Amino acid sequence: MRTAKAIVLSLMLLLLSGSWSSPARAEVSFDFFYSNLRPYGSWEVSARYGRVWQPSVYSADWNPYYDGHWVYADVGWTWVSDYDWGAVPYHYGTWVEDPEIGWVWVPGYVWAPSWVVFRTGPDYIGWAPVAPEFSVGLSASFGGGAGGPFVFVSAHDFVAPRLRTCILPESRTRLFVNQTRVVNTIVVERNVVVNRGPDVRIIERASGRRLREVPIEQVARIAPGRRVSREQIAVDRQRVGRSLRVAEPVAASRAVPRGGGQRTDHQEIDRKHETYRRPAHQADRPPRERPAPRASIRDTFDAPTRQEVRPERKQERKGVKPPRRPHEDHSHE
Repeated sequence: MRTAKAIVLSLMLLLLSGSWSSPARAEVSFDFFYSNLRPYGSWEVSARYGRVWQPSVYSADWNPYYDGHWVYADVGWTWVSDYDWGAVPYHYGTWVEDPEIGWVWVPGYVWAPSWVVFRTGPDYIGWAPVAPEFSVGLSASFGGGAGGPFVFVSAHDFVAPRLRTCILPESRTRLFVNQTRVVNTIVVERNVVVNRGPDVRIIERASGRRLREVPIEQVARIAPGRRVSREQIAVDRQRVGRSLRVAEPVAASRAVPRGGGQRTDHQEIDRKHETYRRPAHQADRPPRERPAPRASIRDTFDAPTRQEVRPERKQERKGVKPPRRPHEDHSHE
C-alpha cells in the first residue's frame, strides 16, 4: 500500500512540475525561418551571404528600421517592428544592404533585443544593423561594423510610437555622424544577449518623459509565439563562454524545405492570395509591379501576316477566288 501511495505521489509531483515549468527555449532553424518568412517575401541568393530573405515591401527607398519603435526593456533597447513578420528578422540574424539585391536579411540563431549599433549625441540618435560578421562574447569583444547606413532621429523623438514620421533626411547623415559617437553595448548577461544602447537619462531629458523599465516578458512580437520567457531567449548552453555570431550564412547549395510549413501564432496571412498585411501607414501603397513579359520576335513579325492571310483562306473555303493583286501577272489564265 505504501509503495502504491508513493508511486501516486511521485506522479502527481511530476505533473505539477510540468504544468508550472516555463516554456522551453525557442528552437529556431533555417527550415523554420524559410517556412515562416516565405509568404511575406522571397528567398534570394547573395553572392556573399548565400541564402537571404527580402520582404515584399522592399523598394528603393525602404529601410528595415523605418517601421517600428523602441521599448526600454530590462534587457536593453528592444526593437518592436510594425510588420506581422517582424518577430524573427529583427531579433535573429541581421540586415545588410547587398550591392546587387538591396536590403536583405541574413539568418542567425541567437536572440537579441536588437542587433544594432547606436550613435548617440546630445541632439541626435542613430542606429544601423550590425554587419553579418559581427560577434559578441562574454568579454564584450566585437567584430564587424554596421551592415548599412544609419537611421537618425532627434533625441526627443527616439521613443516615439511611430518612428517613420520622425526619421531625419538621409542627405544630412554626414552631419549627424559628425555630432554623434558610436555606442556598442551588446553583451551577454545571465545567458541572455542585451543591448543597453543610449543612456536612458539622455532620452528622458530630451523627451521630457520618465521611462519605466519593462520586463521583456511583457513585450509583444519580439520572438516566435505569443508569450516569451527568459528560457526561450537564452543563449544555447553549448554556446555559453564562446564568441557568438549574429549571423550564420546559409550556403546557396543548401536544400530548402518543401511546402509552406507552419507559421507562428502572431502572423496573419491571406491564404487565398498569399499576401501579407501591411502596417496601417502603408495600406495604400501599391505593390511592386512586375515588368510585362517581352513579346517574342515571332509575335512581332508574324502577327500582321496572319491578319492578311486569314480572310483569303476563308474565301477559298467558300469557293470564292481571292481578289487579284496589281503586281500579279494573270495573262496565262
